[in-house]
Amino acid sequence: MKLVRDYGDEMRILETHIREQVHDDKPLQILEAGCGREWYVKLDGVKFELTGLDIDEAALEIRKSVKRDMNHSFLGDLRTAELPPGYFDVVYNAYVLEHIKGAQAALQNFVTWLKPGGLMILRVPDRDSVQGLLARITPHWFHVFYYRWAWKMKDAGKPGFPPYPVVYDPVVSRRGLESFCTSHGLDVVDVLGVGTFRRGYGLAGRITPLVAAVVSALTLGIVHAKFVDLTVIARKRAQLV
Repeated sequence: MKLVRDYGDEMRILETHIREQVHDDKPLQILEAGCGREWYVKLDGVKFELTGLDIDEAALEIRKSVKRDMNHSFLGDLRTAELPPGYFDVVYNAYVLEHIKGAQAALQNFVTWLKPGGLMILRVPDRDSVQGLLARITPHWFHVFYYRWAWKMKDAGKPGFPPYPVVYDPVVSRRGLESFCTSHGLDVVDVLGVGTFRRGYGLAGRITPLVAAVVSALTLGIVHAKFVDLTVIARKRAQLV
């Protein structure tokens, strides 16, 4: 695992992996699975078509009417949506799996939708971190309060805006995701631990590292405070073995 403190550095690593998927003059077919309100990946100079899929109609409408950066968009559930098998060069999924009950069904769809040799990029808050623990044991109203207090997001919790209720199926962890990949015909090519606990504005940015250190110490390090988010990058084998 690589520790990456800065999210800008993480995005540059992801963009490099995506660029390596370019093999000819055809545009890359990219699926943003759980597209939400914004696409943060910068692929200047790369020809690609972006398809968005999301169950949140309000967020999808914001994306379609304000950002207008998708070639195709679909309203649907990642677990049950029907998209062409073996079609996408990249399936990108960021901060969605932790909210899905039955997340393995969504992951299985991602594999189906990927071309052989295609890349799957999964970004989740790390279940085994202090943030992951607190997200699982605190009520949703507290998450909304925290977003409004720490991140100054006045629209937090409104339709189309995070945070969303968390589930954290067992597969949504480093061990679970790596195990899923190896047993479903994918090779893990990169694992990143991203971010620090110095998060939020003002007082929140000073308190959160202390809280993380205390919680980690109380669990004897079983719950870690080394990083916040987990990114797993895996490639579908050209021939399943």
